[in-house]
Amino acid sequence: MDKMEVLIRSKLTPDQADAALDASREVLCLACAGSGKSQTLAFRVARLISEGVSPTSIVAFTFTEKAAESIKRRIAQTLSLAGFSTNLIGQMYIGTIHSFCQNVLGKADAKYRQYDVLDDNRLTLFLMSRYPALQIKPLRIRFGDRYFETIKEVAAAWKLCQDEGLDVTSVATNDPEVGTVLQLLKDLLDRDQYIDFGSMIRLVVEHSIGGNAAVNRALSEISHLLVDEYQDVSPSQEALIQAIHAQGASLFVVGDDDQAIYSWRGADVSNILTFRDRYQVQAIHNLDTNFRSTRAIVDVSSDFIAQELGAARLRKDPSNHRDIAPRELANYLFDDRSEEADWVTNRIEQLLGTLFTEKNGKVRGLTPGDIAILMRSTRGSEQSGEARHNPFTSRLAAKGIPFSLEAGGNPFDRPQVAALREVFRLLANGNPDRAEAKEVFDQAILPGYPKADFARFTRVLSDWGRRIHAPTGGARQRLLPQNLVFDLLSALQISTYPPAPEVMREIGLFSRMIQDVEGVYLSVDSSDRFRQVSHFLEFVADGGYNVSTDDVTQRPDAVSVATVHSAKGLEFPVVFVVDCQAGRFPGKNSSYRGLIPKQLVQAAVQRGAYIGTREAEARLFYTALTRAEAFLYVTGAANLPGGKRANKASPFSLRMTDTELIPATDVATSFPTEPRQPRVDQTILPTSFSDIRYYLHCPMDYRFRREWGFSPAVPELFGYGRAVHVAIEKLHELHPVHPPTSDEAAAVAMESFHLKHIAPSGDPVNRPGAYERAKNKAVEIAQQYVTEFAEDFTSRRQVEARFEIPAADCLITVLLTCS
Repeated sequence: MDKMEVLIRSKLTPDQADAALDASREVLCLACAGSGKSQTLAFRVARLISEGVSPTSIVAFTFTEKAAESIKRRIAQTLSLAGFSTNLIGQMYIGTIHSFCQNVLGKADAKYRQYDVLDDNRLTLFLMSRYPALQIKPLRIRFGDRYFETIKEVAAAWKLCQDEGLDVTSVATNDPEVGTVLQLLKDLLDRDQYIDFGSMIRLVVEHSIGGNAAVNRALSEISHLLVDEYQDVSPSQEALIQAIHAQGASLFVVGDDDQAIYSWRGADVSNILTFRDRYQVQAIHNLDTNFRSTRAIVDVSSDFIAQELGAARLRKDPSNHRDIAPRELANYLFDDRSEEADWVTNRIEQLLGTLFTEKNGKVRGLTPGDIAILMRSTRGSEQSGEARHNPFTSRLAAKGIPFSLEAGGNPFDRPQVAALREVFRLLANGNPDRAEAKEVFDQAILPGYPKADFARFTRVLSDWGRRIHAPTGGARQRLLPQNLVFDLLSALQISTYPPAPEVMREIGLFSRMIQDVEGVYLSVDSSDRFRQVSHFLEFVADGGYNVSTDDVTQRPDAVSVATVHSAKGLEFPVVFVVDCQAGRFPGKNSSYRGLIPKQLVQAAVQRGAYIGTREAEARLFYTALTRAEAFLYVTGAANLPGGKRANKASPFSLRMTDTELIPATDVATSFPTEPRQPRVDQTILPTSFSDIRYYLHCPMDYRFRREWGFSPAVPELFGYGRAVHVAIEKLHELHPVHPPTSDEAAAVAMESFHLKHIAPSGDPVNRPGAYERAKNKAVEIAQQYVTEFAEDFTSRRQVEARFEIPAADCLITVLLTCS
């Protein structure tokens, strides 16, 4: 064995080592929960580097940016252990598929470098802001004339088309109204230079299939492709993976079909189920050793999923690595929700300080940060209208036990954030009089901002109310709602009497909502536009933004109250899976009800996508169970608030069997204890050079931007530097052999120039404005560039070089423009 193989076999289990060392062109790695797949992937990368593979030819796809940062850190540690420079990770691509595609599109056509990316919230805002031009109104009759329901379904239809590779023409053939809207949306996105995640992936695949030389050149530069969470890839993502593989890359995929929990948004679990046959794979490795959980938890969860899915899953035989004590496994259906919540919170209080042994042998006492309450959904409400998490979080608060509400809280539950939305709602109805201002001040502002200044508050309302509702026909003004937020916060004396950091984070989330608005709306300088923003905050934002009181730099020592989806990839010594009763977990099956004609999505529906199925619910339940390390409690309630009849026990909880399984009423009254000590968290803070610059300039500026998420208003000429850069890139793209003339350079700069946040003049010849002046300056720069560098134009090209430098507990990202 060579040195690298010796190292790998000394650090990994035999199964992990075999997967890391396998030199086959296609490898399937089935990784059970807690089986160390990230470590296996990291050592595989280190092995490739040791064999002389260029790091620039290694690409690893992760499901989230957070997962990418975690894997980068693991790879950096492994490279260091193997004697290589950790700076090599900056030469690899490790990140999400859509970010990769955005980069590839930029190489294919420089214009894509200035396309702004639309996430779900921004796509909704885009549809709202272009509503008349998109001819959406005729579709409202299908949804009871509900505006936001229609917007939501149009967005879902667009995303489905991208993920499934459906042609808008085929949609129009089967449903002309829907097809017209989607075609108009496609045209407007391209005209205004916006792109969503699904479109990025689809465009790269289409360009590759169509023989685009630049795209295929970029894909052919990849010699090794590694895909994490392979069970969650969509059809379009699989098409991209196949395109890269077709260009010569080896393929290493790792995942677990038992944890495929995203079929409702289009993920295709059949990708991993049929991988062996589609790629004619012989190299299959099972990582069956669970390093996370006790024997009882491993057996209960694996037996459950095997019985639920049977032949619809790939066979695995997980086993536990350790069986620490104390431990406990309990399951119970309480009489009502109040009794369940009381028991759960009392049990949490009892477990604090309980002895727990870490994987490295360290013994400590449990703290709130070691405990999770997982639910199928925290946002939904009981029949009584109470949020599903509230019975648990309210009792934790009453006991003084800190908790973090992750991916499920309403951002407007916090009175400080609700007050800001209330001001937007007030201004949307016109310039308020003093009595209206006083009512909002007393009822909404003072509960969140007791030191607020009423006189300053009224001046802000008067100023903004006058400008928002200015009469039409005059000179257009540019009103940025972010400035309204800052004016309000100043009047509320937030700098003199700052709220607690967790409150500042949620006010910062409100600032990010407004940043999304400004990213799509040029201005809100009319009653109608401002009313749209207010309606977005009222009807969309409360469900479109994840609330988390999780600190950015260090996981708080607080009980995590979270959805199962948001807990994917995490582990906790103690897990409570609550709200488990028949009809709730598993939820009821649901059929496809989208705008795309059923005949076009029949294949997707047949595989279980875009609908609710028993199989999907089983995988979600299995994922919840496998988050637990030593203590696992599954609870439900027969009688729910506002319910008309008693519920039976969940068929999922009834399937749980083990010699250690006991009713929750029979749990131990006490366990050995140790002094409470929080777990040392491995959270990474991705840090850019710009962040460091902000910090060195003003630590509070860094805190506002990076930790709390506040954003400045978008300036008029935002994106100007990018527009000039794109013009230079286009010159090289269109003139690879000979330098362009000055006139040709001017034409390219004129054609490619695009700014989103400032409108062109209505009379650009006689009354040129800031847009025209910026455009003319860009033309001058392009002409100067080709004149100065005419002699070596074909050999000189400005490019961006990315460096990622691991440091103590952080990763510093530097993006340099160099020659």
